[in-house]
Amino acid sequence: MSKYNSKKVIVTEDGTLFTEWVIEKYNLEITGIRFDSVAEGEYYQLLLQQRKYGEIKDFECHPKFVLQEKPKITYIADFIVTELDGRQRVVDIKGVETSTFRVKLKLFQAKYTTLPIDILVKKRGDFIPLAQYKKEKAARKRAANKLRKRAEEGRKQNGNHTYRNQKRGR
Repeated sequence: MSKYNSKKVIVTEDGTLFTEWVIEKYNLEITGIRFDSVAEGEYYQLLLQQRKYGEIKDFECHPKFVLQEKPKITYIADFIVTELDGRQRVVDIKGVETSTFRVKLKLFQAKYTTLPIDILVKKRGDFIPLAQYKKEKAARKRAANKLRKRAEEGRKQNGNHTYRNQKRGR
């Protein structure tokens, strides 16, 4: 487990995903690429499939970018994907968006202005952009607050009687 409770995984060349604890428990000899989370490993599997079926040209795992020389600040992305037309994009899979990542993202965007970065989150089996996830989360929160407010207004209109007060005969 990492500090964000994500399980480290290893994905083999053929795309088979193994969690590290299974490898250690059964003392297996597995060679492959190590990822910090299951979501990253599953996205790697997706990229293998997309390359196989000609949807992307190629990809690279864990590319390193120097954001600042002194003091040296580096950013290791999850993937850099080369599209069929030769354009490249950086992909980062997030489970938790940390303040450190937000700072590095701003530095990255300032230095590498021509290289787009996709920050994805895995929700309900799909990889969606982090911005979309945040909008959906905010909409759910607004809807819940609206319902809570309507319920409170309903209690006020009923003279603050609760079920318990009604049951006691008050």
